[in-house]
Amino acid sequence: MTSLSITPKFNTKNLLEILIKNNSDQIISSFKVCFSLVYSIQSLQGARIDKQTGRYYELRTDEPHLSANGSLIITLALQIPRIGTYNMSCGPEGIFVLDKNNKIIQSTIDNLTFETEISQTVYPTKKENASMPIVPEPNVYKLKNDFINCNNSFYIIDKKLLEIISVLERTSQNLEIDFRSKHGMQINYRDTKLEPEEYIIEILQDQIIITAFDYSGRLYALISLIHLIFCYHNKLPLGLIQDKPQFYWRGMHLDCARQFHSVTKIKRLLDYMALFKLNRFHWHLTDNEAWRLDLKSFPSLAKQTSFRGYLEIIPPFYGTGYHRSGGYYSSTDVKEIIKYAKKLNIEIMPEIDLPAHSWALTQVMPNLYDRESNTTFQDVGNYQNNTINPSLEATWNFLESVLKDVAELFSYSLIHIGVDERPKNAWHGSPKLIDFMKKNKYKSYEEVQDYFVNRIIQILKSFNKRTAAWNEAALPPHNDIGSAGGTGNIDKNCLVFSWEHTLVAEKALKKGFETVMCPGQLCYFDMAYNNSTYERGICWAATIETSDIHAWQPLKNIDPKYHSLVAGAQGQLWSETLTQDHYIDLMINPRLATLAEVAWSSSNRRNWSNFRSALFQSMKLTTKLGWNYHDF
Repeated sequence: MTSLSITPKFNTKNLLEILIKNNSDQIISSFKVCFSLVYSIQSLQGARIDKQTGRYYELRTDEPHLSANGSLIITLALQIPRIGTYNMSCGPEGIFVLDKNNKIIQSTIDNLTFETEISQTVYPTKKENASMPIVPEPNVYKLKNDFINCNNSFYIIDKKLLEIISVLERTSQNLEIDFRSKHGMQINYRDTKLEPEEYIIEILQDQIIITAFDYSGRLYALISLIHLIFCYHNKLPLGLIQDKPQFYWRGMHLDCARQFHSVTKIKRLLDYMALFKLNRFHWHLTDNEAWRLDLKSFPSLAKQTSFRGYLEIIPPFYGTGYHRSGGYYSSTDVKEIIKYAKKLNIEIMPEIDLPAHSWALTQVMPNLYDRESNTTFQDVGNYQNNTINPSLEATWNFLESVLKDVAELFSYSLIHIGVDERPKNAWHGSPKLIDFMKKNKYKSYEEVQDYFVNRIIQILKSFNKRTAAWNEAALPPHNDIGSAGGTGNIDKNCLVFSWEHTLVAEKALKKGFETVMCPGQLCYFDMAYNNSTYERGICWAATIETSDIHAWQPLKNIDPKYHSLVAGAQGQLWSETLTQDHYIDLMINPRLATLAEVAWSSSNRRNWSNFRSALFQSMKLTTKLGWNYHDF
């Protein structure tokens, strides 16, 4: 028999109530309630915090005994989100209750409810079919209202096109398109000098001609053809498509530290990216919660930090619960994913997040911060002492070995080193760092960060790699959340990812840094779509509807003389709220497809009404491929 039932709800005062009911005829004594949250506890009634790491909590109730068939309520006041209300991601996740011997008490957990509900957004009814169903919209196209019958059957003899067909085999089969029919319409290939990723499609009465110069052009031509074939079924419009992208960097980031995403799940995301011509995968591999990359120089690091649970070194963050769970990526996994991505014209940039966001790392390698420090510091996520120390020889011995391993493992030229959200006082109490500053005549910790970044840039250059980092590497933080940046006196070779705000990109560009635009207000897909209590996601940056992304013009307020430094745009999915695998679909789809339109098409792209019609066609396509989507 289940001993406890646990019912969480937000009451009319926006307080989180956790009702615990004893369903047995036995008194339950000296128990504790354990769970994680996405917003910190500000105050509570009916219990006290016995232990906290980040936003994982263990609570002891004020009343030490729960009588037979009795109940009690714990009331929590949480951080108030920018929209002032909470949603389905904001309740306690991974709840378990332990008795005085730290054994699990069998419990049932009810779904989160709200005494004051905010209804789901009602979106306009679906529109008619789009005149141009391809997402992202091609650069130039002239399609006639004159069709040829093709019966979804095509014949290809060109080896370069057949190479692409093999890569797209599963997609085309799921969409019931046959590219290997000897009785189908012929697709021919013309190899002509065009720009990278550029292609031309000519649909004639008796054949289809694809013109391109490189692998990516051929791939994107066939992907566009797949979009057309799926939309029109058994027939195709006669006409011409000439296409090339606005930006060379069209990226997607996935946080694999907060939650472990399997190789299969990553490949599924790469397939989606290729379908919408995205070509950079930013793989976030380390953070406060885990170090997911297995490295030969430190073979126990990933094994010790990638699994979490009540009895593990890493506690059960973000809904993982009592039992051991997690995983890491072996060198074999990495090579498999890189090989898979390359066939889809996707380069993979790994991220090792430094010097902060390193709580998991410092749990197994405490020699990377100064243990003589007389201060305890905490970052914005409530992690203590999560920043490695650049004045220690051990730090550089570690980094040189790790960066060498990462450089050897990843074939792409870029390695991202984080450099975001360093707590202002992270290095203040370190005697060794203070001595280091005096010796090198550094007057501020911002200068120390510059030194840290520049030294890593030089290490990576020695391995023929370029460094990428979040915008705090080049600029002071845009928002005051208790974190610090650098003075920006770093090698201009560093590729900057401007995440904090749309205004940040302009500042980075003016300092001469090539920049990828990825502002949280438009590109963070862990944000909720709107303020409905039935949504999932957080909202520190904004709530982001699909139409908001479509309206974004990345170059609109940028001086034309800096346009050449804009590398492109990128979406981010952080994983704190992805406590179930299937949540990923609604957070990404269709927002990522929409960002692909922004990154590929020109600023003169189609209006929202026309795009929305095309997006419905794309959602039919992604549904056929097994993806759910959020309405728009």
